Amino acid sequence: MSKFKSAFMAVLVLACVLPLSLQAASTPHWVHYKLLKSSAVLPKKVVVLPVSIEVQEVTAGDVMEEVPEWSEMASRNVFESVSSAIRKDASLEEVSVPDLSDKTAAVVDEHMALYKLVVNTASDTAWQHKIRRFDYGIGPGLVELQRKTGADAAVMIYGEDYVSTAGRKAKAIAGNIPIVNIFSGPPPALGHSFIHIGVVDLRTGDLLWMNSDFRKGTTSLRSSEDAGNIVGSIFDWYPGIEKYRNVYVK
Repeated sequence: MSKFKSAFMAVLVLACVLPLSLQAASTPHWVHYKLLKSSAVLPKKVVVLPVSIEVQEVTAGDVMEEVPEWSEMASRNVFESVSSAIRKDASLEEVSVPDLSDKTAAVVDEHMALYKLVVNTASDTAWQHKIRRFDYGIGPGLVELQRKTGADAAVMIYGEDYVSTAGRKAKAIAGNIPIVNIFSGPPPALGHSFIHIGVVDLRTGDLLWMNSDFRKGTTSLRSSEDAGNIVGSIFDWYPGIEKYRNVYVK
């Protein structure tokens, strides 16, 4: 079994046994415990990996279908918004992704999948010991990318956008009318937008920082303004080391 597959299986077991929950306390972001040390050095040069945003259209009958053109547009908007947020942060410098060989590109894709597995586990239980000593990572398999770019860390982004059809919107409006609600039930949700952003040490694979934002309603990642607003709200907490330390590591 390859090193990557071994690591993948190890994390799969961890994710099943110890799911990473959304924090219910006063900070939404997570900070790796090694950054809480006084001697810690934050990454300076970062490379933004290809963004994966999946846009689904949802019908009045709850049928979902991805729209590739919309996914491409949303991914582009989020990528540009992240680059803009990095430019506004004097502590960060974006390094372009070079042309990658098929082998290296495959390794990047594998580690993006591993990254999603690590962070996209959901639970209603807050694992306090993980919050106080957050030590998740995806292994050192991206060190070749570090050599090619000279970057200290990779910014990994994924998300989703659920968009209601006109028929679903009409059903939602009708569902808010009391007399209609009696016969048809409560109105359907209009959709949501979600973005998750993480900063991963390219030498060690440590997940240094991560944060996400989830918004219900008519927000659309196909709108560069909406994408920018959500990305901005996520980066407002970067790096947030002192806030994190004060809340969780007293």
